[in-house]
Amino acid sequence: MPHNTEAQALQPAWQTLSAEQSETLNHLLSGFATEPGGLLPLLHAVQGAWGHIPRVAVPAIAEAFNLSRAEVHGVVSYYPHFREQPGGQNLLQVCRAEACQSRGADALFAHAQQALGCGAHGMSAGGQVTLESVYCLGLCAQSPAVMVNEHEVHGQMTAVSLDQLLEQLRSDDFKQKRAQTQIDKAQSAIDAIANDSVQVYVPRDAAALAVGADAVAQALQSEAAARGLKITLVRNGSRGLLWLETLVEVETAQGRVAYGPVTAADVPALLDAGLLQGQPHALCHGLTEQIPYLAGQERLTFARVGVIDPLNLQDYEAYGGWQGLKAAAAMSPEAVVQQVLDSGLRGRGGAAFPAGIKWKTVAAAKSVGARPQKYIACNADEGDSGTFADRLLMEGDPFCLIEGMAIAALAVGATQGYIYVRSEYPHAIATLKEAIARATAAGWLGRNVAGSGKAFALQVRVGAGSYVCGEETAMLESIEGKRGIVRAKPPLPAIEGLFGKPTVINNVITLATVPVIMARGAAFYQGYGMGRSRGTLPFQLAGNIARGGLVEKAFGLSLRELVEGFGGGTASGRPVKAIQVGGPLGSYVAPADWDDALDYEGYAAKGNVVGHGGLVVHDDSANMAGLARYAMEFCAVESCGKCTPCRIGSTRGVEVIDRITTNTGTAHAANVALLESLCDTMEGGSLCAMGGMTPYPVRSALRHYPQDFGIESVQTVTPV
Repeated sequence: MPHNTEAQALQPAWQTLSAEQSETLNHLLSGFATEPGGLLPLLHAVQGAWGHIPRVAVPAIAEAFNLSRAEVHGVVSYYPHFREQPGGQNLLQVCRAEACQSRGADALFAHAQQALGCGAHGMSAGGQVTLESVYCLGLCAQSPAVMVNEHEVHGQMTAVSLDQLLEQLRSDDFKQKRAQTQIDKAQSAIDAIANDSVQVYVPRDAAALAVGADAVAQALQSEAAARGLKITLVRNGSRGLLWLETLVEVETAQGRVAYGPVTAADVPALLDAGLLQGQPHALCHGLTEQIPYLAGQERLTFARVGVIDPLNLQDYEAYGGWQGLKAAAAMSPEAVVQQVLDSGLRGRGGAAFPAGIKWKTVAAAKSVGARPQKYIACNADEGDSGTFADRLLMEGDPFCLIEGMAIAALAVGATQGYIYVRSEYPHAIATLKEAIARATAAGWLGRNVAGSGKAFALQVRVGAGSYVCGEETAMLESIEGKRGIVRAKPPLPAIEGLFGKPTVINNVITLATVPVIMARGAAFYQGYGMGRSRGTLPFQLAGNIARGGLVEKAFGLSLRELVEGFGGGTASGRPVKAIQVGGPLGSYVAPADWDDALDYEGYAAKGNVVGHGGLVVHDDSANMAGLARYAMEFCAVESCGKCTPCRIGSTRGVEVIDRITTNTGTAHAANVALLESLCDTMEGGSLCAMGGMTPYPVRSALRHYPQDFGIESVQTVTPV
């Protein structure tokens, strides 16, 4: 039969969906098609309903969003999170970022392949399990880490524990019994405290969940009930002492007493020893605040993380919450901006651009068009290996981020905000959504923010597995429902950003630091740090390290203090060989510089970056040529593809490093020179930091560890 209209031409493909599927899709389309940038939320919902996004649904989606089929398919195929084909009954994702690599992730992934009898991205016989690699899960101090069905996290994995997990995954009823269990628990909060009970704190942060926190909480409740003991269980965030998770705290007259790492099997003996009275035990660390790792910190941004129930508004306010927003609501917008300028706060996302200058630019910008609008966009696409501070704060103190964004909105005249969170953070997503709902109901968001008479609404947008969406303009494209392709500048996002409107873009830690500045004053914050690096930074210790976790300190301490003092050296007990600072695009800092003060200018002068404060430690068994190759391979996989130096240069980089590690003699020297030239091209010609900074880890590895490349030294390396 001839088809006379486009609608008729689409009909045969559309009819391959069942009536039930068509009804589901129509329902989802009605909810998202009119929402600005609603394509990504719609695709997440479709995949959530069916496990994948069937191509036969594309015509209807395209029609609803007034897009071509090619545009919709381009978005679906761009993001690694989206799947066009059905997978197994369960999905197993193994993290293979640098921090997990340092603890054997590659061997663990190979073991999973062998155990499942499948390829790198294949399905086990019988279809019970689909295996994927992922970069990264933000469980860098709990490495190696895996995730099941995009919500259940497991850390400190071994071949033995992986085999046990795979056995569970192969059971027919696994998915039905355990789907959503952890997220549902993450959304619950304790709002009432019984007067005659003992308060016991068990973290619900993903890092704690990954090592059995839910099982510990359940064991405490059931064992206490069996013994007739009254406890009130509070699910707090993690303190950041991640090597002690699950860290259980008990409220006593002297303060909280800490025990860890606690497993469910430890609970009966702990109660026998007097856990509820804070009595001694082999797992007892005394008063939590006096643990040296914690007592040696300056916690400003993370002051409440691990202390309060993250979703309890009363807890938040009792510990100083909303003071900054109240102060901002009583000030002029110009005065708020000036406070941020005077504090010296710089962006904590990597570029270290002064936050106040960005705010001042957006405040002065004119929004053109029929609907004047300004936006606040929080970049929570924390994809760098070794960085997990954003996740810790979003899961442990979400109101702090909300407060910071509301202050920014009052300062620049924005009425809508978005938090762009990576899909690998399901617990943070669930916590943020619930926190936004509670803050809105309480009047801290909505039509009359903190009684200011000004409106500000906030929404969570979920990414879809693209690392480059951590670049600010690629993130804007993704929020708008497009492929996460980097934009050329100008125009700057502060002038023409989200949906073409003036936009403040800051990362989580930047925005979450604003409340303490507004509450205690710019001079207070200026009192920390050194030079132009003011305040504190949450340093994250990950990889092969004995005491991994988060350390908030003022700028000016050294790598050696962090890695050996706080971190206790390597987990393996072997000597530290290499420390990468600033994520997968950061340099390996020369051992001779490990005693240098950590600050932006000092590090930049030597071609290093402080970045987001993430540190990945490797012991002397690490192959630096292999890690340099990984940097190029990672760039090739994650490049948005817009510019040639990044897209093609990274692929050539992998090939050249392979030749360097296999060739000798004249060809060897020629390939080293070729690698140098390639790095020059990538650094100078790439559109964004993805390609422009990939040479940093490559060149620093080559310069500081030439023996791993089969050469004695590199004299011709141009300083990065």
